[in-house]
Amino acid sequence: MSTRCHQSYFRFCLCLLVVAMLSGCASRKIVTAVEDQSYLPGPAPQAQAPVAEAEVPPPAPVEAAKAESTRVQAEPVQPAPVQPEPVQPAPAQAEKPVPPAVVEEKLVAEKPIVPAPPSQPAVPQTRPIPELSDVLFDFDRFVIRDDARSGLEANAGLLKAQSGQNILIEGHCDERGTSAYNLVLGERRAQAVAQYLRDLGVPSSQMQITSYGKERPFCAEHSEACWQSNRRAHFTR
Repeated sequence: MSTRCHQSYFRFCLCLLVVAMLSGCASRKIVTAVEDQSYLPGPAPQAQAPVAEAEVPPPAPVEAAKAESTRVQAEPVQPAPVQPEPVQPAPAQAEKPVPPAVVEEKLVAEKPIVPAPPSQPAVPQTRPIPELSDVLFDFDRFVIRDDARSGLEANAGLLKAQSGQNILIEGHCDERGTSAYNLVLGERRAQAVAQYLRDLGVPSSQMQITSYGKERPFCAEHSEACWQSNRRAHFTR
């Protein structure tokens, strides 16, 4: 008898549990149905039984949500302007000081080395005296000719007028004969002219003589006229 009582009590509790579960599901369906209803303008609805706030939340207007979503979709989204990032200049690297030895080697490498020209013995530069005329000689002779006397007398007058002017008398020869012989012949021609000027009153301290033989010809042609121009006594300062 007690076993049946226990079974009946267990069935009664089970039925209550099922009823409670069904009641919860029904209330949840009702809430969902209320949320799905759309708001229609019109006369105020009749008062209904109040529902607890904790059980049924206030319905949201569906049309307003749809309009809001439509407006949001219609308005184009403007992208935010992209500000260009400022370009930071690269930090300047400090130049490393170049040692003086490296700079000197670079300058020496860039400049070409030009060899110095070989030193040559200085040649004495002589200036001719235009006022003093040359004295010409015959072949292999050092005697003063008659046609040269008038020229030597004019030279003597100029030298005496310029007592402080020193001159050099050069003896020259043509290309015929040896160099040694022509050097002696040129010296005798210079001595003959200097002696003639001394006889005309020119002091010896104002005159000097030298001989070039055939080494400094005035004409390079191989003719009698050219040889005659090379057999002479020439005056320079």
